[in-house]
Amino acid sequence: MNKSWASAKILLLSLGAPLILAGGMILLSLLLQYLGMETVGVPFLLGFPIVATAIILRFRPKGRGHGLLRAIAYLAGVWALAFLGAFVFGLEGLICIAMAVGPILLGTTLGGVIYVVYLRLQEAKKNGAKLVVVMPLLALVVLDGGLKNMDSKVHSISNEIVIDAAPEVVFAMLKAIPDIRPEEVPTRFSHLLGVPKPTEARWVSGPEGVVRHSHWGPEVHFQERIVEVVENRKIAWEFEFPEGWVSERIEDPHVRVGGQYFDVLSGGYVLQDLGQQTRLTLTTRTWDNSGLGFYAKFWHRFFIEDFHEVVLTLVKARVEAL
Repeated sequence: MNKSWASAKILLLSLGAPLILAGGMILLSLLLQYLGMETVGVPFLLGFPIVATAIILRFRPKGRGHGLLRAIAYLAGVWALAFLGAFVFGLEGLICIAMAVGPILLGTTLGGVIYVVYLRLQEAKKNGAKLVVVMPLLALVVLDGGLKNMDSKVHSISNEIVIDAAPEVVFAMLKAIPDIRPEEVPTRFSHLLGVPKPTEARWVSGPEGVVRHSHWGPEVHFQERIVEVVENRKIAWEFEFPEGWVSERIEDPHVRVGGQYFDVLSGGYVLQDLGQQTRLTLTTRTWDNSGLGFYAKFWHRFFIEDFHEVVLTLVKARVEAL
């Protein structure tokens, strides 16, 4: 009994400080959001971990995280606990966490390097650790003000596939794809992050035009309003996301479609006759207002291309099975 209690005590003591620091990071993040700081952008995703790193290393227990590699390892552990806590308490979704990991780890590494090097240079000065916390915090405020007005971007993302069938056969399949079985759609990384697999696409004609309804399980239903149809050659649409189109469990508040930072605008199919085959190209245009530059472009392409590959592979398999 005493041995078990001693082991538990050692575990609590070893995890106590990281847990407290991780909780502090969550509270600091919430405070910055409350004060109006943008949470999607370079200032927060890079600046916040640099500031947090200084605070974590300043208040870490004695004997923990000394030396550059140990400091970075200690920081990574604290951040892992912070991510876990944010997810468990519903403050962040898996998609947002996956997108934030890269810049936050980069900011953490930079912060760890800056802090350790600074302390090596200032170890004889009593107030060195205080200054290294204040300086990046001031830089973070300045950076936040300077990058808020970066221009938004529109990304046009295309993927193609060659199908062993004539264009008219492929074209007929594109309008409606009913009863999509889970085994028809390979599990991709986006599905592991909570994005469901498509289950049905319905082509509906009415007095106000043609709308294709896309269903991804029972929790996702968006619409594609058809704006152009060229028989056997082209279908173009504009996306519509009505109120309640997606379950709150799936949509992350920081990467909400139609929100402050991200939107999906329009898309379309283009069919090219290759004789006994058809080249099918699927294009989607997205809007990016995050100010994250190439990093945001990477995630736009990642999710949209992931979806494109699912749809194109499904169409090819169904058409060639006819």
